[in-house]
Amino acid sequence: MMKKIKLATVVNGCFVLFSAWYLYIAMGLRYWSGKYAPGPGFIPRWIGGILLVLSIIAFVQSLKRDGITMDKVLPKDKTARTNLFVCWGGLVFFLVFVKFLGFLTAGSLLMIALFQRGTGKWKYAVPFGIITALVCFFVFKVLLQVQVPLNKFGW
Repeated sequence: MMKKIKLATVVNGCFVLFSAWYLYIAMGLRYWSGKYAPGPGFIPRWIGGILLVLSIIAFVQSLKRDGITMDKVLPKDKTARTNLFVCWGGLVFFLVFVKFLGFLTAGSLLMIALFQRGTGKWKYAVPFGIITALVCFFVFKVLLQVQVPLNKFGW
């Protein structure tokens, strides 16, 4: 299955999804705000529409042309491929759940997953993951005074 999928097709498919999402969000803004003035949605709608059309064209062209396939891009080793998917899956998990779980909890889970893949042992991954998330929380929240997402417990 991976031998037939081209890298350009995957990237352009992601651009199509992103531009469709961007256009959908832009449609929620007012297009015109007065008799003579464009509203806050004027430029985002045009940008979203143009981006969607161009990304669809690029996606169709990527289906027709030869290119680098995913089996040449992804690591051959199953462990390395699993590490890659855990890393990207962990980042997506963090982005999706950080508002609900809070920075400390979501960051700890991400770091535990990454350290477990690196060390292979849970007894090292759990404390290292929690300590790393605590240090990041302390640096950003306390020292730099950056607003980080918190859960209802304040962490």
